[in-house]
Amino acid sequence: MIFEVKEGNFAYKQGREILSKVSFSVKDGQILSILGANGAGKTTLLRCMLGLLPWSAGGSYLDGKDLRKIPSRELWKQIGYVPQAKPLSFVYTVKEMVVLGRSAHLRVWEQPGAEDWAVVEQCLKRVGISHLQDRLCSRISGGEYQLVLVARALAAKPSMLVLDEPESNLDFKNQRIVLDVIRRLCEEENLSAVLNTHYPEHALDISHLSLLLLPDGTSVFGSASEILTRESLEKAFDIPVYLEKVKIGQREYACVFPVSQPAEEKEETER
Repeated sequence: MIFEVKEGNFAYKQGREILSKVSFSVKDGQILSILGANGAGKTTLLRCMLGLLPWSAGGSYLDGKDLRKIPSRELWKQIGYVPQAKPLSFVYTVKEMVVLGRSAHLRVWEQPGAEDWAVVEQCLKRVGISHLQDRLCSRISGGEYQLVLVARALAAKPSMLVLDEPESNLDFKNQRIVLDVIRRLCEEENLSAVLNTHYPEHALDISHLSLLLLPDGTSVFGSASEILTRESLEKAFDIPVYLEKVKIGQREYACVFPVSQPAEEKEETER
């Protein structure tokens, strides 16, 4: 499966243009990360690419077919959406939450059957949380709940996952667990994934491709290692950046963090 956005533009009515001529593509087995400063339009982009907001110009395509021409139920069988994890206002057990992902395969008012519950069991196992199936979602950790949302998306048996900041508000350990699950699903099951992230080092760690949103609404798309450079990150976030790669065992990791600009240099820059 190939998912594409071609020349996507978006602006709210009587507002400034947020996204300008955004183009990218991702195919089976690939991970695409989307980065940009707060307000650059990362979540807006996800909503536009999935048809939840209308493009002002351009469009989204699945295997060459305009998403606007794909019936909703068929679309959500092919794409699994993982929203930002937020506290629940009602109580579900883990397995009840995951079975909600089967809705695209059920008729109106149809109850989940044996096949649906079998899929739930498989999805819990795939993300490593089978032992939590009878726990209340309100009684598990943030990292565990994030994996519940991934399992719910997998329950639709999609070819692609779309994740909105999946590692946000998690500690180091749970960030690592979530990232490793995403990478394993793509490597072992040939899924593709598109994710928003605030962490350039995470994008460099697990992504094949990256889309960097710039302050003027334009973007840069390509190989993550080629796109996410010190220079491009400084341009996107308007702050000096330190980037260094470190090899640990057989793997290479990126260390990326913003650097305070000395006051005298800042004054000189602003003149």
